[in-house]
Amino acid sequence: MQSIVILIFSSFCLAFAHTQLVAEANESTEFTLRNGTITASARQARRRSTLIDSCITNSGETGTCLTRFKCMRQGGTVNGYCGSYGVCCETNLQCGAVSRQKRTLIRNPAVLNVDTCTYTIEPYSSNVQQLRIDFEQFELSQPTVSTADSSMLECLDYFDAGGFKFCGLNTGQHFYLPFNVAAGMDQITLIFSVGTRQTAPSWRLIVTQLEAPMASSKRKSSVSGVSTNTLQDLRNIFASHHADYDLLAPAGCQQYYTESTGTIRSFNYQASLDYNYMPSLSYTICIKSVPTTSVIEYTFKKFSMSVQTGDAEGYDESCHATVLTTGRQEDYLLIPQGLLAKDTSYQPTYYCGLNNDLVVYARPPYMIHFNSDDVTYDRTLETGFTMTYLLRSTIL
Repeated sequence: MQSIVILIFSSFCLAFAHTQLVAEANESTEFTLRNGTITASARQARRRSTLIDSCITNSGETGTCLTRFKCMRQGGTVNGYCGSYGVCCETNLQCGAVSRQKRTLIRNPAVLNVDTCTYTIEPYSSNVQQLRIDFEQFELSQPTVSTADSSMLECLDYFDAGGFKFCGLNTGQHFYLPFNVAAGMDQITLIFSVGTRQTAPSWRLIVTQLEAPMASSKRKSSVSGVSTNTLQDLRNIFASHHADYDLLAPAGCQQYYTESTGTIRSFNYQASLDYNYMPSLSYTICIKSVPTTSVIEYTFKKFSMSVQTGDAEGYDESCHATVLTTGRQEDYLLIPQGLLAKDTSYQPTYYCGLNNDLVVYARPPYMIHFNSDDVTYDRTLETGFTMTYLLRSTIL
């Protein structure tokens, strides 16, 4: 009799775990329980974006759509309802805490009584390859003149993500970091250092672990009849179908735009304020290609970066020296395979100086690269850019 009770209880636990995973993954994979073994039979799964899981709480902030059970398990608070998942869950990773969740919300403490807040992100699954950080709110002190060298700016209060340091106003921006778990990366540390607090620090980040599909040799779920008995095996089966195809950025890209049109701005750029971009910053911005398009159009609304003294036009040699020269200015925006709309015979690669209202066409791959050196020659000039982009089938 006792053996029968144990068998029934074990079967119930497995069935319950299966139900929870189906609800959380929203996957079209069928499972059958036979003789205490869960057998997977996979059908064609639909792809979905992890950002679709976001919701707006009753208090107007971003939450995550979860089952009530998972929200409680993560220590979250139910603050509204959404979709088929059931509840809009509000969570907040505390300073010094560790998260292994696919989607983590990080918000500054209501009372900030420490100078450093450290958050550790550990893998959600073995398929994780990238970490996407969305700056839903980001306000830190502006770059200030270095006490060691008056020609240099530095971020006294800053956010450190993978060696990249950000300060100033960056609400609405996003950033990618490599997080290749299969290659041995076991965690990423995010650090807010706010010792000076010249501006009241405020941040709210959405951190998403992005998964790639499993290697074809390991995608056991594609074969009917594969058996498993562990929750991790079930999670891996789901992950093989739930790869974040639409959000995964090409290798080497720190920002990734997936729409056919949009707006790109440099970090800490403010249209009505002459704030400076951060020194010693080098990152690549990529735009998703579409088969029906063959060219991209960039329109510089406002563009202001340092230029070599005496150079009239902010292109190529004015921005980037052919031969490495100590102390030479190296603030530029690189656009490969580009040409100017006003004169298509002119094909610069590096852009700097004042280039407001400039239109540039470029062929794929659609990427641009921002670079700033460690010296600030003219604070009124080194303010960055805002541009729009549009994927086109032809050049007008």
